[in-house]
Amino acid sequence: MEPNYIQLPPLPSDMPTDLIEIIWGFARMEEPERKKFLDFMRENMKPGVDNGKREELLRMMEKSRGEASPYVEEFHSLMRDLIGTLVAQACEMAALVLQYYCVDEKSIKEISEKFDLPEDTVELMTQYYERKMK
Repeated sequence: MEPNYIQLPPLPSDMPTDLIEIIWGFARMEEPERKKFLDFMRENMKPGVDNGKREELLRMMEKSRGEASPYVEEFHSLMRDLIGTLVAQACEMAALVLQYYCVDEKSIKEISEKFDLPEDTVELMTQYYERKMK
């Protein structure tokens, strides 16, 4: 029996643990599973892909899903958790900018310094609210 090793590329030392878990889970998948996932992502990331078609494809994949390896299930679970975290963080950022920029009329620089956020991130959210207020 030949050894089965996985070598990950060098990763930044400050990379969040949950992202490392996702990379690790993806690396542990069997080659056919990785290929299916990448093909699906490439197909659905193309500009102009109809969302209805995406949902239809996802439902079809869910129904026709065979016996998935534990690595696929683990990867799916990690991705679901990551997406939930990203949605929660986006909501928090939107609420923070709404309160401090729109209500309290603080500057982008003040908000950035107070919450230790990059100014361009805060500016992006302020642009959204400025467009909505017009």
